[in-house]
Amino acid sequence: MSAPGNFKIPERGPGIWQPKIIGLLCNWCSYAGADLAGGGRIQYPPDVRVVRVMCTGRLDALFVLKAFADGADGVLVSGCHFGDCHYLEGNYKAAKRMFMVKR
Repeated sequence: MSAPGNFKIPERGPGIWQPKIIGLLCNWCSYAGADLAGGGRIQYPPDVRVVRVMCTGRLDALFVLKAFADGADGVLVSGCHFGDCHYLEGNYKAAKRMFMVKR
């Protein structure tokens, strides 16, 4: 699986520092929620980039590391609730991988 696009976030002008956040969101839960928020005209900061993935269980740890290498200050990996994964155990796989990335 190849990395999902370019994680680079444009530089901001002088002033208050804003963290650059990459959100890797599950298509079935988290992305749907973000999409619904957009439909309700709820905005999130422009320094947040959302990348939709079919399942967080398909995320390679290198995607997170690439986001940091491309200048992200933080990476949010958000998937389905445990026991409620569209692909049964994808969120458990993602939790194990992200635990290892944090170490």
